[in-house]
Amino acid sequence: MPTTTTPTTSPTTTSAHNPPVAPASEEFNGVPTAKLFGTIAKLRDNGDLAAFRFSARNEWVEGTASTSTIHEWYGAGADHVHVDEYRFSADHPTLGHGHGPTPQEYVLHALAACITAGIATGAAARGIELRSVSSSVRGEIDVRGVLGIDPDVRKGFGTVAIEFDVDADCSPEAVDALIASATKYSAVFDMLANPTAVSVGRRAGA
Repeated sequence: MPTTTTPTTSPTTTSAHNPPVAPASEEFNGVPTAKLFGTIAKLRDNGDLAAFRFSARNEWVEGTASTSTIHEWYGAGADHVHVDEYRFSADHPTLGHGHGPTPQEYVLHALAACITAGIATGAAARGIELRSVSSSVRGEIDVRGVLGIDPDVRKGFGTVAIEFDVDADCSPEAVDALIASATKYSAVFDMLANPTAVSVGRRAGA
């Protein structure tokens, strides 16, 4: 599968993945390219600004259901809030009360959303017009591990697969390159495909 694409015009500024060819003064595919390239330039000049932190607050609802609230985040050297306070509920499909999808399904959504965003920004950087991007993602899990039935069975997904349909003003090879690049630089793909340090414990004083 190709991993690079040939620009249709000469590069103008730098991007995270490849030299961009879209003008830096406009939005392309809804992506503010001037802001994108400007942010990359600032992070190259000052690596301390690249430290971002995202967080969520979670509360139990009933049974296997809980709701997370996401609002604050930190990045580029300052605290920020999203334009709204987002709430997401999760539940179990057989033991729950229908409050929401399973936590595992949110992981699938996160992977699809992250790679899709990378396709959009990558296409904008290359000056490739997108008409549509859709995907289907699935994860296979043996729940004997989660239920403690078999200690040798993994508790998480054994396999995850995602397939994209991309309608764009470019060749199939360029589409393959967009998908490959978006996957390579996807934070969620990295978290799933590589070990991540995770700590779990009781809050001090609680």
